Amino acid sequence: MRKWLRRTGLNEAAATGSLATLRRALAGDGSLLDRATDRLSYAHDASHFHLVPTAVATPNDAAAVGRLFAAAKAVGIALTFRSGGTSLSGQAGTTGILVDTRSRFRSIEVLDDGLRVRVGPGATIRQVNARLARYGRKLGPDPASEIACTLGGAVANNSSGMACGTTANSYATLESMVLVLPSGTVIDTGAPDADDKLRACEPALYAGLGRLRDQVRHSPVLRERIEQQFAMKNTMGYGINSLLDFSLPAEILAHLVVGSEGTLAFIASIVMRTVPVLPHTRTGLLVFDDLAAATGALPGLVASGPVSIELLDATSLRVGQRDPAADELLRTLAVDKHAALLVEYQAATRADVDELAETARPALEALPIIGPRTHRVGDP
Repeated sequence: MRKWLRRTGLNEAAATGSLATLRRALAGDGSLLDRATDRLSYAHDASHFHLVPTAVATPNDAAAVGRLFAAAKAVGIALTFRSGGTSLSGQAGTTGILVDTRSRFRSIEVLDDGLRVRVGPGATIRQVNARLARYGRKLGPDPASEIACTLGGAVANNSSGMACGTTANSYATLESMVLVLPSGTVIDTGAPDADDKLRACEPALYAGLGRLRDQVRHSPVLRERIEQQFAMKNTMGYGINSLLDFSLPAEILAHLVVGSEGTLAFIASIVMRTVPVLPHTRTGLLVFDDLAAATGALPGLVASGPVSIELLDATSLRVGQRDPAADELLRTLAVDKHAALLVEYQAATRADVDELAETARPALEALPIIGPRTHRVGDP
């Protein structure tokens, strides 16, 4: 607690009173844990940081989060949200008040035979995809930590993974959210009256979003810069491309939240459009003399239509050589300055993926690759 007291400027008596205020806000609808065992259990996440929270709040629902926000604002205390805790950057840790958004927000509701899904922020991506599997659908975002990362964290951090690109990431497949704003206001951006409620309850926010939208749209320089930045994979910062892509403030707000890392609102529920599962794959490991040769091959490879291309530098190749299941070419390669591209094609049927591979053959044969053009076929 000492670090928190120094940062907030509170004395111990005031801090105790502040915690009591937060506890009353959650009375009957959540809990505030401040035992050493509870606090220490939340001090670690996937990052290198070790931050022991002063207390851990576990609200039961969006209304409880709203009251927690209002109470925290009244006593001048900041809240830090944590769901899966899989980020490597430490943004889910704090020495202040940590809000556990995983334990009570795990609902999954499949809609329209799997075309859409309504998810609580605490459900993991793997759990959601398991529910969607019977419909041949899945979420667009596919981060490597999908077994543990939650959808709320993936959206708030704009995690995307290798295969979703810019067409199936969180921003592109988001339909609506239930948001709890710092004032405590709860807004369902998918409701017919979302903009009316936002204007009535948060007039300054509503007007500000409109001003930003108009400012960007009337500035050729800003428009060009935003379009350029978001035409490629860009997971940094707020989704300010929403100022160009949407007109209604509620929709702009929902998409600004993508990548906001909990700084704009709490995501209480998310409705996502799903994408089809493409079960048939072809993968290729293409080894080059150096990084320059590998990166120089990218334009032709991208044009051939792969779902993902991953770059492996010399260090990555040496690590891969230790895997007993590694390809013979990789195991026997005397790695110096080499680099490789791991390329994957996906399709709904075996015939389609074979056609993709055949179409890509001229591009592959033109590359300065070391050894055979190793590939394998993956089936469900």
